[in-house]
Amino acid sequence: MNKAVYDEGVKYLLQVEPNFKKILPEEEINFFVRPQGFAGILHLVIEQQVSVQSANAIKKKVQALMSNVNSQSFLELPTNKLREAGLSRPKISYLKGIATEEINGNLNYSNITKMEDEEARIYLCQFKGIGKWTADCYLMASLDRPDVWPENDIGLQEGVKRLKDLKERPSIEDMTSIARDWRPFRSVAANLIWADYD
Repeated sequence: MNKAVYDEGVKYLLQVEPNFKKILPEEEINFFVRPQGFAGILHLVIEQQVSVQSANAIKKKVQALMSNVNSQSFLELPTNKLREAGLSRPKISYLKGIATEEINGNLNYSNITKMEDEEARIYLCQFKGIGKWTADCYLMASLDRPDVWPENDIGLQEGVKRLKDLKERPSIEDMTSIARDWRPFRSVAANLIWADYD
């Protein structure tokens, strides 16, 4: 994330949500950053619904199978090698489908960079294996968009629960309404909350 955007975002968030004072880190945080293109989607699909530790282990093994991480290289990998690396059958199927869509010209990552957030989200979600969470995380972590809020992320929900001192984990509707005042820096808010939760 761009440091100027982060600094401006922190300043703004402290004004509208004083609770951020209690989680503001003293040292620099590790921003949620992923590559652009197929490599970024590969990371995010692997990260769906598994622990950070499991995802990191699988990513390392899958990436080691390719000298250059791209759709073509991925499609050339035998399914049994991907299974040995820890990828589930559904995720292999999703990723092979997404890679094929790029090769066929139906998925153009360069075009996404020119789209508004909502347009990009809708575009990405038409491909099987990419839901709202993956699309949001691609916008935030791969394209560095400053105002993305993956409200269905469980870690983020737990972090908001702690930040706002709530009795239970907030619903998706609650997450949306809680973060309304944090616009246009919800990506900064998410990174701060994740850094505190981790």
